[in-house]
Amino acid sequence: MSAPVLASHIVPDLEEAVRLDKYLVDTFSLFPSRASARKAARRGEVLVDGEPRRSGSFVESGHHIEVLQPVRAPPRPWHLPLELAFVDDWMAVVVKPPGVMVRGNHYRTLENALVATLPPSAAAGALRWANPVHRLDVRTGGLLLVARTGPAQVALGQMLEERSITKRYRALALGRLEGKGTVREPIEGRDAVSDWRAVAHTRCLRTDWLTTVDLWPRTGRTHQLRRHLRHLDHPVLGDDLYGTPDCILRGKGLFLWSVEVALSHPVTGIPMQVTIDEPPKFGTFRAREERRWARYRPGASG
Repeated sequence: MSAPVLASHIVPDLEEAVRLDKYLVDTFSLFPSRASARKAARRGEVLVDGEPRRSGSFVESGHHIEVLQPVRAPPRPWHLPLELAFVDDWMAVVVKPPGVMVRGNHYRTLENALVATLPPSAAAGALRWANPVHRLDVRTGGLLLVARTGPAQVALGQMLEERSITKRYRALALGRLEGKGTVREPIEGRDAVSDWRAVAHTRCLRTDWLTTVDLWPRTGRTHQLRRHLRHLDHPVLGDDLYGTPDCILRGKGLFLWSVEVALSHPVTGIPMQVTIDEPPKFGTFRAREERRWARYRPGASG
């Protein structure tokens, strides 16, 4: 029996050929690093036009890339309690805790936690363990799509590639950001687009104002929303990479959360929308800052 296909992809028009390991990392969330891509290629889990290819080979426009589920045993289960926002025989939407890697060469990853949380599906084409189909930053929590069957994995991967899945994030940003808009700021030479809308404003002794903002990434670049809010000069509260010293809050974490995904079900085609509330720490922090402002800056609320 052949291994299930985790992802299938037709290489679009390229200006020049690209090394396979680099292309895999840039295109598939399955590979957190070029080293992981090279290992998968060595194990014969990467096919180009139906044949295994070495990681140092080059891909060109029109090549058909398939990534197979590893023949290795499932990752060691990590018994981390996970909230399931949605689950059926083909897919799930889980709530990733902040501080947890999605996958990697570590034991405490979401992939390992899924082995302990979701048993193999009874549906046709079931994967031997549930697979996350996209990434969230280590410090970002919230909704993450997971495939339980090979057909669902391929369909979800294609939808992500076609940008037909809508994802909404909620953040607390420094300063007063008004209205709504779109950021088109390339990241590492690749196009990156994010839509945003201000939801509420809160007085803050540290930064004068905080803005609760909703964000919709149209592309999926590394740290895209964090970088784009910094481009607007309104970095995410708690962002130690792209923020200012005023951003850092010891022990509070990053105030960025994936709160909604909307898509057509990968097998049934039925439109679906999964939504969760922002985490309690958002409201707690806003209320605290409002109290502090009222106490130390009475009469200065305008």
